[in-house]
Amino acid sequence: MILEGAEIPAGEVIETEICIIGAGAAGITMALELTGAPFRVAIIEAGGFDYPENGQPNYEGTQSGIEYADLDACRLRYFGGTTNHWGGYCRSLDPIDYEKRDWIPHSGWPITLDDVKAHFPRAAEIIGLHPALFDGQHWSKTAGLPMLPFDPDKFHTGATQIHGTRFGEVHRDAVKASPNVTCYLNSSVVDMVMGETDDLLKEVTVVNAAGNRSTFRARHFVLACGGMENPRMLLNANKVRNKGIGNEHDNVGRYFMEHRVSSPGMILVSDGSSDLSFYQRNGMPTGEYVEGSLHLSEPTIRAERICNAQFSMEPYDGIRTQGDRSLAAIRDGLKKFISGGGWVRDFNVHVGNVICDIDYVAGNLARRITGSEAKTSVWLLKMEVEQVPNPDSRITLNDQVDNLGLRRINLHWETSEIEKHSVVRSMEIMGEELGRLGIGRMRIEMADDPNVWSRFDTWGFHHAGTTRMSADPRDGVVDANCKVHSVDNLYVVGNSVFTTVGTSNPTFTITSLSVRLAGHLKGLLTA
Repeated sequence: MILEGAEIPAGEVIETEICIIGAGAAGITMALELTGAPFRVAIIEAGGFDYPENGQPNYEGTQSGIEYADLDACRLRYFGGTTNHWGGYCRSLDPIDYEKRDWIPHSGWPITLDDVKAHFPRAAEIIGLHPALFDGQHWSKTAGLPMLPFDPDKFHTGATQIHGTRFGEVHRDAVKASPNVTCYLNSSVVDMVMGETDDLLKEVTVVNAAGNRSTFRARHFVLACGGMENPRMLLNANKVRNKGIGNEHDNVGRYFMEHRVSSPGMILVSDGSSDLSFYQRNGMPTGEYVEGSLHLSEPTIRAERICNAQFSMEPYDGIRTQGDRSLAAIRDGLKKFISGGGWVRDFNVHVGNVICDIDYVAGNLARRITGSEAKTSVWLLKMEVEQVPNPDSRITLNDQVDNLGLRRINLHWETSEIEKHSVVRSMEIMGEELGRLGIGRMRIEMADDPNVWSRFDTWGFHHAGTTRMSADPRDGVVDANCKVHSVDNLYVVGNSVFTTVGTSNPTFTITSLSVRLAGHLKGLLTA
């Protein structure tokens, strides 16, 4: 069932077994998994079915450290959450991403890939993925396109399925028809109230669009508001625990990670016969969209003591100019704007760059339109490198307050030298393999100048690590079951629980973890 929060009378107390805060990928997945269970579930969603007419002022915040996107533009506050504008790139984390690595500070999940893998089939069904998932060999054969014969100890080929399911649209009817799940729209949690004599979350206070307050009480609560709002909610809930809920060891909000998406170089194919086209986005004859990807193999990651990294490619003919980069920035920015994000940053500057490089830009557009780009001998690399967990990269509360009385966030984000080194060294290893196989040469466009580095970077809008999973409460916020260490009935799910971020886009793992958590809670309530 889906109701408007305005239908709740002022002062109403709603009792339920599970209360989920947030209806994005995680919250909706849990709703689907808990439908039909012999207990009641409430979902509290701050938005409605559409992007808010007045924008997202509750998501505004301040920044320090690395310049980042506007905080009200890189996530969405309505039913379906940020899946309302995600690109749909799906792939699991690698086994090594879960491991403790002595050269990656603060690495090591308290669970393994196998603990999550059991839930892949159901996560794939919810998103709408082909059951072959991320098998590079399967998709290479299906597409009729070869994989590069790299040394398997250096690189291996995987695949990313691209299926941008809008959870709020695709699964709306299922939530609406659920006999035991009720979702309350336009209802914002403004306080989380701990019991004063035990380690239980007692209730949450909710304000609807009319300004009326109500109370939700539950046996178990789940916070599923994303990597920025999850820590914000915990830090704001400081009436009983003055540092915030779950923050006894000052870990809430720390270890913020992102995916820095770079275009750090090009491959110049010289043998005339090598086909790299599997590693771009391809439509499959079976209807799926898949992008082949090259991944650093574990022996190389361990031997080089570097971060994980993955590469894909896109065909390119001509000189890589600032106009080309600006055209891509305008294109991506307009997509986000149409989906409810903010206006394109530095729009006038980008337009000027396109005009200055109009000859090259027009030529490349013509090649894309005519399809002749597939014959190119020059391929632009796209790269995602793992970011190292850093306790100094963090979300804190600033002194500003929104219209609900909640303090806003400040994001302080830093990068590290090992990440920069990992980008360059990964490129060098790829160049060595290309030369060994006689495929071609590598042109690396990175440099030590930080201004040059930043030219090649965008972001994935993947906000991770801020309520990280850990075995020891001193090292994180939640345990292996996503339960807050110091609260017996509060769970957190989403990108914020990632201990390390790997190189894969997070939504598939978020969905898998949500299926896992739903099963855990169902087991507790039906035992």
